[in-house]
Amino acid sequence: MESKSIKEAEDHNEFRKSLEGKPYGVQKVMLMKKLGHKWDKAAVIAGIVLIAWAKNWEGNVVYSASTYITSYFDALNLASLINVVLYIVETALLPFYAKFADMIGRTEGFAVSIFFYVLSGIVQAVAPNFDTLVGGQVIYALGITGVGILGHVLIADITTSVNRGLFQAFYDFPAIINIFVAPIVGEALVKANAWRWAYSMICFCITATAIPLMTGLVRLESTIKKSDLMPQKSQEKSTLFEKIKWFCHELDVVGSLLFIGALCMILLPLVLATGYWGGWNSPTTIGSLVGGVVCAGVFCVWEWKMATKPMVPLGRWTTWTPIAGVLCCATVSVFHASNWTYHITYLQISRRLSITTSTFIDRSYDAIFLVAQILSGYLMRRFKVYRPIVFAGLALLMLGIGLMIPSRFPTSPLGFVVITQLIAGCGAGFIYVPILVAVQSSVPEPDIAIVTALFQIGGTIATSIGSSVAGAIWNNMLPTELAKHVPGEYDAASILGDITYINALPEDQYDGTVVAYGNVQRILSIASLGIAVLAFIFFLGMRGFTLSEEEDTKDEHLDEKSTEIINEKL
Repeated sequence: MESKSIKEAEDHNEFRKSLEGKPYGVQKVMLMKKLGHKWDKAAVIAGIVLIAWAKNWEGNVVYSASTYITSYFDALNLASLINVVLYIVETALLPFYAKFADMIGRTEGFAVSIFFYVLSGIVQAVAPNFDTLVGGQVIYALGITGVGILGHVLIADITTSVNRGLFQAFYDFPAIINIFVAPIVGEALVKANAWRWAYSMICFCITATAIPLMTGLVRLESTIKKSDLMPQKSQEKSTLFEKIKWFCHELDVVGSLLFIGALCMILLPLVLATGYWGGWNSPTTIGSLVGGVVCAGVFCVWEWKMATKPMVPLGRWTTWTPIAGVLCCATVSVFHASNWTYHITYLQISRRLSITTSTFIDRSYDAIFLVAQILSGYLMRRFKVYRPIVFAGLALLMLGIGLMIPSRFPTSPLGFVVITQLIAGCGAGFIYVPILVAVQSSVPEPDIAIVTALFQIGGTIATSIGSSVAGAIWNNMLPTELAKHVPGEYDAASILGDITYINALPEDQYDGTVVAYGNVQRILSIASLGIAVLAFIFFLGMRGFTLSEEEDTKDEHLDEKSTEIINEKL
């Protein structure tokens, strides 16, 4: 009996030593994983899946109604601006949420993000003008960024590398229901002139689905406190000023501000220069671009020479796989955003499709993407490799994009359009999850949150760049194409910004509009295919390795120790 007590004490000390030196939030994650009751963990997993479903649901409803929402504000040609603002803010927030979750905790991170998520729904639902809607997107980014990254981080916290791909794929899979149901709801809201309810749904859906997640997390936190195994927080930095200084130091606030400043000043002119800022030679456009380049240069110097807690801790990583993987997926995101930003608008105008039908066709890419993710996760678990799967995905994606070029002619069969969507979506599904798993498995455990943030940062920057490119091509080329193909007189602002006006045009003018929209959309597909070659180059920089199950054995051993400790404590 005495020897058993000695062994328990040794296990107790060993477990506490394993927590030393790790950030406070990471310590709580380790204790949650080892000491949590299975039903609390089940509630957390169910909550993650439910809130992911709700996030995707509201996104699909809003997306299906987006053409008419922007038309309501006479801003159809500025659809890309919403995406650019959203992704710029997300880019700045991703490292913040990753470090916040590591320093403070996953529970607190989810609570903050859910609050802003719900608030954004209220702001956008009552928006009186387009500027307020864009402002609501900033608050929306504060919420959806945290919910998105922390879901993936929690999955990475509790899975091994060989199983991680399957779990990450299942995280998104329930969204496949939304792809087919949400457009019906979106069209019904538009027909009832009640599109504001698309944003109001955010408040109800996110709040309801967050309850099981927060309940499970709070109960796990309670278990940790009762165990008395959590190391005491340092009593230093007791003053408010010192706490703020420490927090800013840990989050690299200077680097973050320089980063978001550079993105805003470089990307926004691509969308706003022609229509709002007086052209590329205006002082506003030139000043913004110069300021962005200066901020980007200062940011690089700061991160390289001066930051003690840089946004990307490259010095701790022994391989270039994380960076190459991020760049590969980022390149995919660039040509995805540039090709699909105006795709649903093109479908509704060029083929007179309803909201539901056009959204179904547009989202067929996402449906096969989700199915392909499950298949790629299974293949990784079965064969314990990832590079051949990514290679096949890149080949399929480039084939799909290439076939989209002839499919953009308004006379091409609608079935041809759908086939190209399915091929490209299957390829993308074979790319995303395997690269995410490779990136997460290539860094030390304390860096999982930050490398997941880096992965999503790459995607958001790339998407904002792609949306900006799409907006620049669309807004600069479409007026010229319309002038070339549309006969007679027409309202230039309305033919660019209002789908209702376009549908009411005389037949000859409408046919010319269809040709103009189709030509510009085809150019977007050509540009996307040209960018795709870079993805292969970055893929070659990723190291191949066998996905391991060794963590399982170690976890089982630690779980036995943890069970003894928690039983003794409770």
